[in-house]
Amino acid sequence: MKVLISILAFVFLSTSALAGTSNNKQKFVTSLLEKQVSNNMSIERSLSSLLKSYPDQQHMIIDSAYQLYPDQYKQVIRGALRANPSYSYDVIELAMKHNVAHCDEIIKEAIKAEPAYAADVVLVASTIHPQDRDQIFQTALMTQPVMADTIINATTEAYPDDFTLLLTMAFEKLPSMFMEVLENAFNNFPDQSEEVVTIAVKNVQNQQQVQLVIDSAIKSGLSVDDAVNAAIAGGANGEIIAKVP
Repeated sequence: MKVLISILAFVFLSTSALAGTSNNKQKFVTSLLEKQVSNNMSIERSLSSLLKSYPDQQHMIIDSAYQLYPDQYKQVIRGALRANPSYSYDVIELAMKHNVAHCDEIIKEAIKAEPAYAADVVLVASTIHPQDRDQIFQTALMTQPVMADTIINATTEAYPDDFTLLLTMAFEKLPSMFMEVLENAFNNFPDQSEEVVTIAVKNVQNQQQVQLVIDSAIKSGLSVDDAVNAAIAGGANGEIIAKVP
């Protein structure tokens, strides 16, 4: 039975004579998904299988899945992204189009499905909903903190004017990763080292961390004077600064 369904699907989806009948194609995809699910095949597995077989029809297939199973959007997201992570644009755009869940929930599920592509998910979501970039970035950081450096680097490259906001948010939301985020910023944005120091000092958990920030800045290549001045701009007190060699 599965072989027969696959043959029929291939004929229907691939025949050039039907190129103009997108509505009929979508009805057929809907029917095929329903049949597979009714045969005790999960939505996630059914969708993934269909997408792997007909990658050129991904938009229509994902669209049909959301329309059929809006309450099971998590399975749709997982099935589509596990078939091919590059489908992230269609997955997020269509999920938002059909309003299957709040933007935050869609992003969380997409990142959980493919953690290594967290930065891609952020960039795709930011393209679709640029007015919600702050919230998108925050959601991504909280969902997959181990990918914080990659998320910060990719997002800053795409939106350099948001650097201060992105770094501030990372320091605020991920205090346990303070030094990792700091060192990543020094290593990847050396021309903005003074700004990094100022932002970091504004977000330290205690004054003792100020010394660590200054030391890290100097090790990364910033002069002592520039590091100290940047720390003062961030609110460092004189007692801590006086200990700088």
